[in-house]
Amino acid sequence: MDSVNWDDLRFFTALVECRTVSAASKRLNVNYATVSRRIERLEHTLRQRLFDRTQEGYVPTVEGLILYKKTSLVRENVESLEEYFSLGGKFKKSVVISMVSSMAEYCLIPKLSNFIKKYPEIRLEIDVSNRNVSIPRKEADIAFRLELPEKGEYLSKKVGEITYKLCAIPEIIKKIKNEESVSIITFNSDFSHLPESQYLIRRFGNKSIRFQSNSVTTQRIAAENGYGVALLPSLAIKDSPLISVELDEPIIRSIWMLTSKHTMQMTAGRLVSDELKRIFDGMK
Repeated sequence: MDSVNWDDLRFFTALVECRTVSAASKRLNVNYATVSRRIERLEHTLRQRLFDRTQEGYVPTVEGLILYKKTSLVRENVESLEEYFSLGGKFKKSVVISMVSSMAEYCLIPKLSNFIKKYPEIRLEIDVSNRNVSIPRKEADIAFRLELPEKGEYLSKKVGEITYKLCAIPEIIKKIKNEESVSIITFNSDFSHLPESQYLIRRFGNKSIRFQSNSVTTQRIAAENGYGVALLPSLAIKDSPLISVELDEPIIRSIWMLTSKHTMQMTAGRLVSDELKRIFDGMK
């Protein structure tokens, strides 16, 4: 067997974690053909098929998963060495934080300014997509979720809670109190399973839906302009002119912080994680 090109393993791990060649090429800042060529060379060198090519993307074979597990350990050790020996190495990589947009906009971003000033060398990358990123596949270093994933290797800690309130302009609140029909503002069908969506439909009926958006900020603006009533997290309405009323069925969702042992071993990841915990502790 020919010697393995160690740089090919970097392409291999990127493809395992990204699932598609286009996403892996974007992460590595190379073209599509380079990723494909490196993977083919690695499979030829090892004389093993490392991926099943499917319509959904590249799925690691059993041999691919074994190689990924061993390669991940090597990568973590190399990154630890870089941090230890390199000048400024401990802040070389961005710390990627994943969370829903409302949590970023109304909770963390306004409270991170002192940390940014104290550690100007640390780069933060905030991913505000609604998808559940994978900590084991290193799609993020730290993730905040309102429910725990069903599976996966990660460290988890409950850091807080989000309460929800029924919000609208005074005229609509008056109609609600008089038990008159009102329009509702909610998420689109992709998120109809959420407790917030279920409550509104249960209380006001599916036919009352008049405005839908997956952005809490957009929902709040719609409510402020009289589109209807919205069920919003209390942290999103602190500076809003909306009138809020307590729910007859309280909705409280737990906030979970997910990370990995590897992230906690890296100086930047540990500093960011500790600061995020401090921010949430201050909100209790």
